[in-house]
Amino acid sequence: MTGCEDALVAFLLDQVDAAAVDHIRTCPRCRAEQPAVRALAVRLAADPAPTPPPTLAPRVLAAAGPLLVRNAQGAAWRAAWPAVARALAAALIPLPAILVFDVALVRAIYSLLGAVLPHGLSLYLVVNHAALLALLLTLTYGAVPFLAARQARLLLQDGYRHG
Repeated sequence: MTGCEDALVAFLLDQVDAAAVDHIRTCPRCRAEQPAVRALAVRLAADPAPTPPPTLAPRVLAAAGPLLVRNAQGAAWRAAWPAVARALAAALIPLPAILVFDVALVRAIYSLLGAVLPHGLSLYLVVNHAALLALLLTLTYGAVPFLAARQARLLLQDGYRHG
């Protein structure tokens, strides 16, 4: 501790250590201010701390309640976010492989049906199958954000703590 303010504040708060004592001993400014700081410390110690009115704590808690709730929810969401991110990643990572597989499947079906059925009918069946696959993929992956939000809400209700 080398600053005058630090040494005098430590002396005022009765938290003097060896460095503060050495500084006060060697610094002319601190030696000059030490009696005033000592008198101030004595006066502060003599005055009792004011007692707050009994209605202060409930009023403060009522005023701070919404902010405390919002901060607690934000902290809980930040704690639950890694679990939600892992769930989203697990759901979205296989999407390219699924799309490649579906394109290969549609081509194979079209080739197979083209050999057996007339061209128009096989194209109709393949387009309907591709549309059905697209609809199922859209519904499945469209539900992911809703499921992730539901999972986060459940984690928050259970008081999830990320470790």
